[in-house]
Amino acid sequence: MFRGTFAVVNLQAITNNVRTIKGLLRPSTKLLVAVKADGYGHGAVPAATAALAGGADALGVASLEEGLQIRTAGIEVPILVFGRVSASGLPIAAEYDISVTLTSDWRNEQIPRRSKAVKVHLKLDTGMSRLGYTDAEEAADIAKWVMSREDMNLVGVYSHLACADAPDDTHLKGQVGRFEQALRILAQHGVRPRLVHLANSAGTLRNPDLHYDMVRVGVSAYGYPPSPDFTLSVHLQPALSLYARIQRLAVIDVGQTVGYGATFTATRRTRVATIPIGYADGYFRILSNRSEVWVNGFYAPVIGNVCMDQLMIDVTDIPEVKPLDWVTVYGQAVPQIWNQVDFSSQPDAVRTEFVLETFTETAAESPVVSLDRLAKQAGTISYELMCAISPRIPKIYFEG
Repeated sequence: MFRGTFAVVNLQAITNNVRTIKGLLRPSTKLLVAVKADGYGHGAVPAATAALAGGADALGVASLEEGLQIRTAGIEVPILVFGRVSASGLPIAAEYDISVTLTSDWRNEQIPRRSKAVKVHLKLDTGMSRLGYTDAEEAADIAKWVMSREDMNLVGVYSHLACADAPDDTHLKGQVGRFEQALRILAQHGVRPRLVHLANSAGTLRNPDLHYDMVRVGVSAYGYPPSPDFTLSVHLQPALSLYARIQRLAVIDVGQTVGYGATFTATRRTRVATIPIGYADGYFRILSNRSEVWVNGFYAPVIGNVCMDQLMIDVTDIPEVKPLDWVTVYGQAVPQIWNQVDFSSQPDAVRTEFVLETFTETAAESPVVSLDRLAKQAGTISYELMCAISPRIPKIYFEG
């Protein structure tokens, strides 16, 4: 924390969110929580542990490597790799009991011999045009090949929804219809895997009819809606908060410029604060001159181009701003006591205890600086900003 930038990950929030989502499901429906991309930036293993505490039955990852990270951490629940795994990776998946997705034909590859059967989920492309089989007859043919092998075990079939969060459900209905038709064709060929799953976060929260045998949620487990305009029927709590400390406070005159390219020119005497976070930390350069951070109860605009390691903000209209004050980039607003006590120089254990204690004490009355707001300013979605948080930003984990 010597740099003056860190994140707090509220693992209890993840647990509570997962428990809330689990409560929407039938007792027979399993809940898979996606922890790919380092747990959406929250930390894969801590996020997985928190999700399991909330009742998750399985975990989802993008690659076999991500799955191995979870499994070798001692987590024993089912893990599904969403992305393609080459035939050469199947023995490893089998050895570590990691399920793989059949997205394209392995029959053209050399399949290594192995003693254990690998668990397979068949992927259908019903309208995402990304991975999987669009032709149900072709899918049935490859599924029967899998079922004929002693070293493979077909346990699931699924697809992914492209527009489940959209107000217009035309695309959604089309995908559901194609999925149901594919399931009927598979069944006619004797292909009836025990796990049928389709719903993502939006489908899970909005469409109980799509819950099938399992649902797969991602962003909702971390406390955000699938899209900014999506109306949540349940309360979800954002789990990630990002903070930075003012390194420098200076006054510039009319006509002076700020940052690379001189893209901001002062039209009045302006107080400029510099904070140690930049595009290398996941605060995108496109946010230059179009975003804000939270300082002492007010939004302060980012001025000038975002640098690799710092950005500058205009605090002219914000009273009582001092060097070393803490700034909320997003998440739960900074407890004011952080600006009254220099905890950054304390030993790690003391510093962490202080941060978590004050973070908890002020949670109820602290405003939340919306990541969706920042994402909208960047012309993107909250998922991208979460996943973009840099490994060089230290994380303090709050377990409740």
